[in-house]
Amino acid sequence: MNDSKPSNADIGSAAEPRHQSMGIIYVKSGSGHRQSYADLLGPVLGLSPVMGPMSRALKKRLLAADRLFFATLDDDLVSFASIALRRAALGRATVALFLGPQSCFGPFNFKRFLKKSIFVVLRLVPKVTVASIIPLSLAPEYGSVVDVGLHDPQWWDMHDGHVLRQPGHTPVATEVHRLAAGRPIVCWLGSASVHKGFAFMVEILEANPDIAKRVYFISAGTAKSEQALASRFKSMGGMHIDRRLTDAEWESLYGVADAVWACYDPRYDQASGVFGRALQFGVPAIVRRGSLIETAARKFAAPVHAIDFGDCHAAATELNKIAKADRGTAATKEREQRIGSWRSDFISFTMRALEGSCMPAPDSSRERHDQA
Repeated sequence: MNDSKPSNADIGSAAEPRHQSMGIIYVKSGSGHRQSYADLLGPVLGLSPVMGPMSRALKKRLLAADRLFFATLDDDLVSFASIALRRAALGRATVALFLGPQSCFGPFNFKRFLKKSIFVVLRLVPKVTVASIIPLSLAPEYGSVVDVGLHDPQWWDMHDGHVLRQPGHTPVATEVHRLAAGRPIVCWLGSASVHKGFAFMVEILEANPDIAKRVYFISAGTAKSEQALASRFKSMGGMHIDRRLTDAEWESLYGVADAVWACYDPRYDQASGVFGRALQFGVPAIVRRGSLIETAARKFAAPVHAIDFGDCHAAATELNKIAKADRGTAATKEREQRIGSWRSDFISFTMRALEGSCMPAPDSSRERHDQA
């Protein structure tokens, strides 16, 4: 059998393959997006979820698996590399998602050089496939450290293979809509985080107090170590729900939001689940000008409000342009088809990579499936 890696040119060219036994999807912990990745990808890839810190017993189990998928290799690069290389020597395929390839690029330092070198070597090893969650057409430099750029699962997880689900209704969304009293609604979704721009959003409100009279700001998610920022946010007229929302609740907030916050610190320039759900639901996202997700939005003709990170007054001017959304509940046919193709491409490519299928050498510089 030819051990060459799956080719980008073949993405999406076959139906979703049948599931096989003895497959594992591994995540180190259930925090953040990790649990959602395991819950989503396990069933569609026919893999059993395994979670927990790496141990000798766990390494043996992962080494023995017929098929192995590291959903978040960033959590433990050393263990991934060790296991993937040993499995390759045994003729077993290993596939992994690399969530932060941007960490391999930037000003020289030894840690970054070593990390990039590891991925450059792994690209040469048959039976080892590393995928980024940003298509290479948006970040071609990633092609030096990954085999393929796929779409973040959180950019297509509302699609079940047939239709694109739309937000439902919950008491939380109903109350937010009532309190907004006709004002456009801007939603922060998820835990308060400085590197995701929560401090910047608070500073915008403080520098432009009148904006809260025009736009209703809501933060939905725990504040944890950012209680002081949350208090400042509330003092400026923002509504803060300091708890983890259910899936139904956060989905319903997309149904009432006129824009969602996805304007992150320049040091956090990567895929975003908040942006991905906005993309699927057709809700405008507030993004950092020049970010990867702004580039993605422009490519896919998704509505955004682009602002310069740190410029409070210019940001307020842009946010004042947010208007009540005039959109139906049904997804447009074009959006539904595009997102369905992202789902199909991700699953079909990953399944073939897990099976170690014989394919031509990859062309890492292009993704045919990315054409709008």
